[in-house]
Amino acid sequence: MRGWRLLVVLATLAATVEIVSWAGWSAWRVGVNRMEAEPEAGARALAESWWLGIPSAVHASRRLGGAVLDGVPADTRAALLDRIGRLQQRWMPTDPTGPRNRALAALARGETEAAMEFVRAAVQRWPVSPYLVRLQALLTLGRGDYDGCLELLARAEGLAPGYAVPPVEVLPGDDDWIRLEGLRRRAALYPRLRERALLDMARELRRRGEADAAERALGQVGDAPDAVLLRALWALEDGDAAGAAAAALEQARRTALPASIRARAWSLASRALAASGDDRGALEAAEAALRLAPDSPAPYLALAAIAERKGELDRALEYARRAWGVAPADVGVLLTVSRIAARAGRDADARLALRRAVEVAPDQPDLRARLAALLLRQGRYMEAAMTLSRALDRFPADARLLALAGRLESETTGGGGRPEGG
Repeated sequence: MRGWRLLVVLATLAATVEIVSWAGWSAWRVGVNRMEAEPEAGARALAESWWLGIPSAVHASRRLGGAVLDGVPADTRAALLDRIGRLQQRWMPTDPTGPRNRALAALARGETEAAMEFVRAAVQRWPVSPYLVRLQALLTLGRGDYDGCLELLARAEGLAPGYAVPPVEVLPGDDDWIRLEGLRRRAALYPRLRERALLDMARELRRRGEADAAERALGQVGDAPDAVLLRALWALEDGDAAGAAAAALEQARRTALPASIRARAWSLASRALAASGDDRGALEAAEAALRLAPDSPAPYLALAAIAERKGELDRALEYARRAWGVAPADVGVLLTVSRIAARAGRDADARLALRRAVEVAPDQPDLRARLAALLLRQGRYMEAAMTLSRALDRFPADARLLALAGRLESETTGGGGRPEGG
């Protein structure tokens, strides 16, 4: 009998724990739903709720998003975040969420030094969070330590390239340093991603015109297939079509390589062969690439290059659009579409592709310059002025943008063209 009584007691305790846990989770959901309808009253009620202290509610509070708090006044938001943060630190001492929320509460109260201490504690618990590192950078900038802010932003960039939350304003040109330094750090932070980071670094250096530095970065990768193909691409861009074709074909014929790499090699070989005048070889290489990777943009770009060289611009544009369809966020594909569309007299398509490229890569001033230059060539002076104005707000010292602004002024004030709609 005693055994049965013990089982009944244990079952009762287990049921009680489940009920309390469910009640805590339900109370949290009710509180959040009320906040969405009545931000201030809901946040105040949730901050004062006894149920918020139940472990299940504390665990659910980790999902509290910033959007829910947007309409909550600063003092109420601070009270809610502070209580949630304290409870999270008590029940989840190794989790970064507690000190992060207390940091946000301190910021809402204007207590930047206290916020910095909590952010440091959160970063210690989760050192690979780009959000926390950027938040630390923002606070560091607020203390007047600009160099320290740049160091932290480079670290965040290394952790997650392109991540920009919370936003941190830096001086013109420093965003380029952050991007490049972030790639260097990424190679050190993630050994398994070292090759990819070095390849990205080489591409970035090449894009900036630092060919020697790009070659040095690529040299650290050795003779990996991706490095060989990147060198072949550079050779093609530099006018050595025969050398590019030979290097690409060597990789394409290595049957031990993954199909995706061989497809890119065949595609590059096709472009190089077309550039060297071997249309038949170029077509065979492109068809080989399509068989290996029909969902890759590379074979379609190769076919577009063949058609463009023959002067078949409409057909080339069709292939380029197919590449865009399978890779809608590939800047290289978008640039190809825009260039071919412009040659084919499809001005609207050319503008659309370049605008999309700017949206995909807003941190690249050269893309904005390309768009402004295209608008100038098409005589769309009002749009060019608006594009340049926005670009110069972001990159006020960029030489190409400044030159285009001067050209715009010259053409519009010297009778060089007639604005659209005039």
